[in-house]
Amino acid sequence: MYDCFKPGKIWYDTSGKRIQAHGGSIIFAENKFWWYGENKDGITGTATGEVCPFWHHGVKIYSSTDLYNWTDEGFCVVESDDKNNPFHPVNLMDRPHILYNEKTGNYVLWAKTTKDGDFGNCTFSVCVGKSLKNMKFVKEILPTPFHAGDFDLFKFKGKAYVVYENPHTEMVAQELTDNYEDLTDKFSSHLHAPCPPFVREAPVVFEYKDRLYMITSGTTGYYPNSSEIADITDIHGEWKVLGKVCVGDKNDNSFHSQFSSVFKHPTKENLYIALGDRWLVDLPEDLPDMNDVFYKMCGPNPTAQDLSGFSDENTSVATYVWLPVLFDENDRPFISWQRKWSV
Repeated sequence: MYDCFKPGKIWYDTSGKRIQAHGGSIIFAENKFWWYGENKDGITGTATGEVCPFWHHGVKIYSSTDLYNWTDEGFCVVESDDKNNPFHPVNLMDRPHILYNEKTGNYVLWAKTTKDGDFGNCTFSVCVGKSLKNMKFVKEILPTPFHAGDFDLFKFKGKAYVVYENPHTEMVAQELTDNYEDLTDKFSSHLHAPCPPFVREAPVVFEYKDRLYMITSGTTGYYPNSSEIADITDIHGEWKVLGKVCVGDKNDNSFHSQFSSVFKHPTKENLYIALGDRWLVDLPEDLPDMNDVFYKMCGPNPTAQDLSGFSDENTSVATYVWLPVLFDENDRPFISWQRKWSV
């Protein structure tokens, strides 16, 4: 039995298996915490000497009463055996997020998906169900005139929203329909940047004292980079970038992780937990500045860069970095390293 968090360490479920809930989030329901995310079991990259043909094996879900010890509850969405279904394991499926709709009584899951390895033509895939453990794929959404990228779902002042990267250009905020299953035509565009690594991705939105904040990462694939914090309380107005969110981050790489969500504890006052993935656990000591590498690949004079020697991208052994979000005297959020910590 675990009695604390140990960021970056291997985390096992109550049956002794590695937890597979990457790019994940937590929802509180039925007096339990439910942690869900990408099942990367067997997604070995190039570690076996052969290129793994799969990206995921569905959306796993785990339950807990203390946030430390997690029981395997099966799947929110099982993988499909139909290659035309975005939840087939050869198709990209990233960063699932769930909202509960009080009016319909449905849980609604969105995921970033694409087929045939076409990363530049991603859509949102929507799944719906009365239970967190039995959600069915219903449709894909192309957010015209944009494309889907890393995203977050959130509620604020009675409305539901999606914030997503339009690869590789800007961040878009768009309102959802009342049933949370589609987009409305009300949107706004923010945080424009010329190219990776400067474009922001992996948005993580949370509310504190009636204000919205957003954590984002730079665009360097699975390679970790510095996370920023922005004030976006005026969703369709001005967004103010406040700077880096991680303090004491000696390698300037978000403590070797990328954040996927922030969970507000339902009973512990002002306890916010940033959930992150340490996607790559095999990076060499002589790793170059990946911001520079990605700028060379994606900048005004793009040149090919060989990344194969830096990592096997074996996400089946990726670990988790969960850290508390703290607030300074001006209510600005920040994250500092904790070797181990408890609720």
